[in-house]
Amino acid sequence: MNRTMGLFKYIPIPREYSPDIYSIDYEKLKKLGFNTILMDYDFTITVWRDDNIPDKTLNLLNKLINDDFKVAIVTNAKREKVKRIEKLTNGKVKVHTSMKKPNPKKLKSVLEELGSKESETVIIGDLFITDISAGNRLGLYTILINPYTYGLENKFKQFMAGFTKFAYNVFFYTIGWFFRAIDLVGPNEFEKSVFDIDYLHLKDKGYKILIFDFDNTLNEWHSDYLQPEVIDLFLKLKDLGFYILIASNSSKKRFMNLYIQLNELGVDLLTSAMKPLRFKIRKKIKFHGYKPGEGVVIGDQLFTDVALGNALGFYTIKVKPLSKKEGLWTRFMRFFEKIALKWIRKKPTLIKNE
Repeated sequence: MNRTMGLFKYIPIPREYSPDIYSIDYEKLKKLGFNTILMDYDFTITVWRDDNIPDKTLNLLNKLINDDFKVAIVTNAKREKVKRIEKLTNGKVKVHTSMKKPNPKKLKSVLEELGSKESETVIIGDLFITDISAGNRLGLYTILINPYTYGLENKFKQFMAGFTKFAYNVFFYTIGWFFRAIDLVGPNEFEKSVFDIDYLHLKDKGYKILIFDFDNTLNEWHSDYLQPEVIDLFLKLKDLGFYILIASNSSKKRFMNLYIQLNELGVDLLTSAMKPLRFKIRKKIKFHGYKPGEGVVIGDQLFTDVALGNALGFYTIKVKPLSKKEGLWTRFMRFFEKIALKWIRKKPTLIKNE
């Protein structure tokens, strides 16, 4: 952990943002070693002050249990009817009411009851001032969702859902934007070079696509050839079944000498990638039929490569630049990288198989 984790504990910026509980990549969470899911109730698994649980929510809860997650509902509500979830899930999902979030004290008691560690627990909710704040203070992995509005016809409840989202947007675009930007450039792993990455482990965890930066990641700045050791690495990665894409912000003209060699190696190349903007690479991976949870971005720059990967929902690995020779703009951004490295909070890394 870095020295500013204490500050992040009191800033309700979520680790992830998702449209709803159904869109969350639970498989990715499993890869990262999480085994416990805590969910808020109102506007998270059902509409506000409604004790009817939709079938698709019950199906999700049962799926999580079947995937060996420990699942619990943690709500500030006092309604006893909320506990009908325990009956509907045959007691597999426990419901804890009157939690007094954002105070994390009762959340900690829930984890003790479940036999779960803070570092292996995810909390999901629609309110940044309660769910996210409590989760951050306790050191949980926090996911903010839009207020649940599926089939919502009541005008007052619609207003409450809209106000909840509005309040977060006000916070995000004032105090919160800086901390969100810092989170966006935080990698999952730091490695010395592309040769120090455990690719077999990535393969075992279900990753299928590797996106490499070129300059100062695979070769020194502004080179237009591949080192023999990089060629050997690519051949090994192809044997493992990876789809390999080199994504560079440089123009196509610069790589004319490399096209034939890359084609022979079965390595794809995307020039003028406009990193950290994601639309070009997202279009590329969608064309090949890959999902965000199957991708890894590897590069030497936080504000282009890592920010791109995080924006796409990929696993991100930051390597050290191969040389100090760089473009003027890159040298300028390195100054801000040094600042960001002092502020970013540690992200979860892939668990090793037992």
